[in-house]
Amino acid sequence: MSLLRRIEKSLDQRLRSIFSGGDAEPGAREAVELYRDALDQIAGRATAGKRGDRIFPFNLITIEFAAESAERKAVLETLFDVGQLGDDIRATLKEERVTPPGDLTVAVKYPEGVLLEMRVVCERVKIEPAPVPEAAKPAEVAAGIPLARVVTLTGVFSAPEFILDRQRINLGREQEISDTLGRTIRRNELFFPEGAHEANPSVSRSHAHIRFDAASGDWRIFDDGSSIGTTLFREGRRIDVPAHAGRGVALRQGDEIYLGQVRLRFDIAAR
Repeated sequence: MSLLRRIEKSLDQRLRSIFSGGDAEPGAREAVELYRDALDQIAGRATAGKRGDRIFPFNLITIEFAAESAERKAVLETLFDVGQLGDDIRATLKEERVTPPGDLTVAVKYPEGVLLEMRVVCERVKIEPAPVPEAAKPAEVAAGIPLARVVTLTGVFSAPEFILDRQRINLGREQEISDTLGRTIRRNELFFPEGAHEANPSVSRSHAHIRFDAASGDWRIFDDGSSIGTTLFREGRRIDVPAHAGRGVALRQGDEIYLGQVRLRFDIAAR
């Protein structure tokens, strides 16, 4: 699959996630054109290097939008996800045989009073390195915590079978999630590389987490604000996991977990 086709497919999936399966909302397709235009503008800022190669001499890209309504801003925020946009920019530059800088940072803003529909600003700035955290001690697992596992049924993730042997396990599309300054803000113990399977792009970068509830003795799953949602199927019955719900949903033996289009099975494991 070509890079452009992969990007278009990812954009279409994000559109369907906010428009209930369709992309006919006014301005939605036009926003996709803005996405492509932004990538073209950025690639066009590449210059010739001293060794005859092509380089991108900027490390900060800021894209500004005029969002005249909440609906318009919702479309743009969904399509111009900073993490995914950064990945697409790097892939586009590499496709054009341009070497992207290692400290490339991307920001998307919606300032008031902007006259242009979209403005792409490329700059070279000094980015202070993130402080190195002190080494954390390994978390001790309570003796009473029941071991469990999740097994892949549809999709490909970092381990075909993963043992749940700690208090919390994060699930998402990427192993590490960074902020606009490149600082790691979340690590996913279970992650689903986008190119590994056609279902994987439907998983959000910070999709969900599974946590052991000592008070009830249950493993519970929580949706962390994913784009397409988290769903369980238990004995043929659908159970939706509400986004950012305080209690999540208790998992039971044999539950099938859907992260977007990726499907897993939850099992209680023997010690």
